[in-house]
Amino acid sequence: MIVIRANDEIDLSLAPETEAEARAQQLYILINTIKGECPLYRDFGIAGDYLHMPINAAETAMTLAIVEALRKYMPEVNVTNIRFEASDGMRGILNPVLEVSDI
Repeated sequence: MIVIRANDEIDLSLAPETEAEARAQQLYILINTIKGECPLYRDFGIAGDYLHMPINAAETAMTLAIVEALRKYMPEVNVTNIRFEASDGMRGILNPVLEVSDI
């Protein structure tokens, strides 16, 4: 199982050594991009409808946004769990953690 955290800083590689590393990078980029942020590809990323919601509603909305983006852009990835971790000293910030069984 591979764990992808949205708040981790990773070194992106233009030439990943393995297919798993390439997919992990793609997944990391997808969950860290809000729709509208990517020039010339405005539909890429996850919907940002949850940004001003109460935290409980935002977790549900963000989970749904991640699932929809994965179905559209990375249907071959099998995410077994999406959970949220607390930020370091930043209350109210959603940090999704995806558990992936097959990349």
